[in-house]
Amino acid sequence: MLLTNFNVLQIGKGIATSVCGRLFADIGAHVTCVDPDLNSPFLDYLNNGKFISCDESGIEAELIKSEVIIIEGGPLALSEAELSPFFIRKFNKSATLLIISPFGQTGPYANRSATDLSLFYSSGISRLLTGQVDDLSETPIAPVGIQSAFIAGITAACAGMQSALGNHPGGTIDISIQEALATMAIAELTRAGTNGKSWVRKRLTDGNGATVTILPAKDGYVAVSAREEKQWSSWLKAMNFPEWGDDPRFFKKINRVKKLGRFTQINV
Repeated sequence: MLLTNFNVLQIGKGIATSVCGRLFADIGAHVTCVDPDLNSPFLDYLNNGKFISCDESGIEAELIKSEVIIIEGGPLALSEAELSPFFIRKFNKSATLLIISPFGQTGPYANRSATDLSLFYSSGISRLLTGQVDDLSETPIAPVGIQSAFIAGITAACAGMQSALGNHPGGTIDISIQEALATMAIAELTRAGTNGKSWVRKRLTDGNGATVTILPAKDGYVAVSAREEKQWSSWLKAMNFPEWGDDPRFFKKINRVKKLGRFTQINV
């Protein structure tokens, strides 16, 4: 595999570090986890395929032999845990060091804690996720799952692989989860920067054929984003109308936009 005999050290209980480490493990790296969180099937999944060590006494030896080191936390928390970049570089000056934190290692928010929900709102991406609405008083809703950790972990893994495999030894990469989330809205950032226009939540059209909106349901609201054919099929099954998939009017997404229009009520 691509990273056979490549040593990665994942330290601590951070979910984003677990995602990052799992991506390295999936392409063949030998990933050692020191003191990971294994308290749920979800975390067991993220740490599958890694060597688990709950004994922190051997961390110095692991630091010395690692080619990528992944840690998570603000500068104060890392310093208190004796995991600051200064401490790590005492043992390994050539490894790529990936530091994941809510707001990065510098700036006024560097030591501020955050949740998945607060990161989605502070990055601005939550406003875009659930699409346009008819009633602007509808509040953007939280995404399902801990998506901020996945986005940060993927970002860190991509940056780490670029550094480690691109002959740039000793690099320290500061990954802000907030900034990683904000880049998901790159098209809107570009639009705002070039013509001064921002994205409008008020529904103006039926969009690109994907139902990306907050829809009223009998017990509240539901957000649906049927962008792909498999998502469309799964949605029909969830609504107990799989036969709609056999209707020639709805074979293609462009036809669904023309024929279906907008849903005003969905009972799920």
